[in-house]
Amino acid sequence: MGFGSVSRLITVWLLSCAVLGAQVAPIPRAEELPGSPFAIQKTWVIGGNGEWDYLTLDPAARQLFVTHQTRVQVVDIDSGTVAGEVTGFSDAHAVVLDPNGNVGYASDGRASLIRVFDRRSFQVTAEIALSATPRALVFEPQTGMLLAFGALPTPAPPPRNAPRPTNPSGGDPCSVYGSGWPPPPAYQSLISIIDPGKRTRVAEVQVCGILGAAQAGGDGQVYFAIGNFNAVGRLNASSIVGLARDHGAADVRQAHGYIAGDGALLLDLRMSTTAGAGPHYRAYRLGHECQDPRAVAVDAPHQRLFAACANMKLKVLTTDTGASIASMTIGPGVEALAYDAGRGLIYTANGGGYGSVTIARQHLTDSYAVIQNLPTLQRARTLAVDPSTGLVYVVTTLYGADLKNPPMNGIGTLKMKPVPGSFQVLVIGN
Repeated sequence: MGFGSVSRLITVWLLSCAVLGAQVAPIPRAEELPGSPFAIQKTWVIGGNGEWDYLTLDPAARQLFVTHQTRVQVVDIDSGTVAGEVTGFSDAHAVVLDPNGNVGYASDGRASLIRVFDRRSFQVTAEIALSATPRALVFEPQTGMLLAFGALPTPAPPPRNAPRPTNPSGGDPCSVYGSGWPPPPAYQSLISIIDPGKRTRVAEVQVCGILGAAQAGGDGQVYFAIGNFNAVGRLNASSIVGLARDHGAADVRQAHGYIAGDGALLLDLRMSTTAGAGPHYRAYRLGHECQDPRAVAVDAPHQRLFAACANMKLKVLTTDTGASIASMTIGPGVEALAYDAGRGLIYTANGGGYGSVTIARQHLTDSYAVIQNLPTLQRARTLAVDPSTGLVYVVTTLYGADLKNPPMNGIGTLKMKPVPGSFQVLVIGN
């Protein structure tokens, strides 16, 4: 595609964005104003095609890892250029980095794999097979374990004309969390706890719900969004690893789990969405105030948990009990959330409408306020924060009208498609 064609396509994209933007409710106003407002300082066009997901930043190596469907692009954040790529993915979702600086792990959803790669050569050196389709990955520092959050196949619901059972028994445990008849899909997820040194599963935990982003609290606890239950889960990785290592098979069976043939503990916590499961698992209900949570972040020193939800809400909870502390309004289409502990700032990447990043401030009095809503670009929905500089990185691609297949005789709609080669990183700072 020549420069003139790209220019025309971008022009159409801008006009289309203006129309679409007018159809979306404006970004909520800031409750406070920052002393120095945030702005998009740089744009790095890094190219590539396909969908993208989570970003991971390595402040020491000055590298940004971007999961971009068939590859992981590694961007040098000093020069804004692509330093390398990890290739061979069918559906890359998330990257975590081993603290020793030598190895990285990336989830490949469709392949049900974690691909292990060398951080110097960016070559895949090993694969870890999983029973579920992994998306989020977390490295839990206290146990030294790698956690993968994945979806299990959803059983087919009964037909609408099927008689409703009077005394249901058996079936899918997750269906008890639905209402009406036939019940909604009984979504199940699997959390795999992996020893990264041996590259083997230590334990697997079954829970109900659709799991989103996850983050470790640094104390053995791992928090994750449960979108369809309007809840945040808290998994005690330390207690589960201890259960797997220190107890015999008989003791484990008493804890509602069992040892598989390969030596991994299988723990079934699917009935624990509302009540919790003793020391192993709790679910904090967010209620109607914060619906369909997509992302979480943790302020461990102050025992605060942040949840960003699809209904344009950011909620603050306590990490120990899930008690509500505060609620704020953010932009539409959130998918990622980050907390900068050194500056007391919370960021959400909102890809809905014309795109925005919401910045909230955490005060010393444990109060919270939105200080700015920065317009970005459509679908700029994932982000990473550099704690050393305070810079924020988001990614997206430009969309333009498909002029080769326009509506005929006024029938149909103008379709949008990605502009080839326009995938880019936006650098935000103040």
